[in-house]
Amino acid sequence: ISTRVFHLALFASISIMSVLASVVGTMVMLGWTLGSIESTLIGIIAGFSVDYVVHLAHAYEIAKGDTYDRITEAFSDLGISVFNGMITSVAASIPLFFCQLQFFAKFGTFLCLTIAYSWIFANFGFMTLLAQLKIPLKEKGCRL
Repeated sequence: ISTRVFHLALFASISIMSVLASVVGTMVMLGWTLGSIESTLIGIIAGFSVDYVVHLAHAYEIAKGDTYDRITEAFSDLGISVFNGMITSVAASIPLFFCQLQFFAKFGTFLCLTIAYSWIFANFGFMTLLAQLKIPLKEKGCRL
């Protein structure tokens, strides 16, 4: 919403809600029951899932040109940074899989799922919506 571009905020929100639904659905498929650990993890999903889509939305919004140029510039400016952020976060969660304490083992699984789904929906959901709908943005000039 801070970009003042409604469709960017809407598509980013859809991406975040998709991550939430996917992670909770995967938790159910893994057979997790809703306890204090799972409730805490569900409460922090939005914070983890917002990072990649917000970076790509900002890069798209400040880029110049038509939709194709904006998407190309967003991926070329921040695509590798977003990818590397995903790789390092997933790599950091892997040692937690082997913890004996249930909280840490579940947190590792949760972190890996959230980061992976967030990256997938930001790159292949959010950016694809922008590319397919081709909603033009007004060029913002210098305002004094």
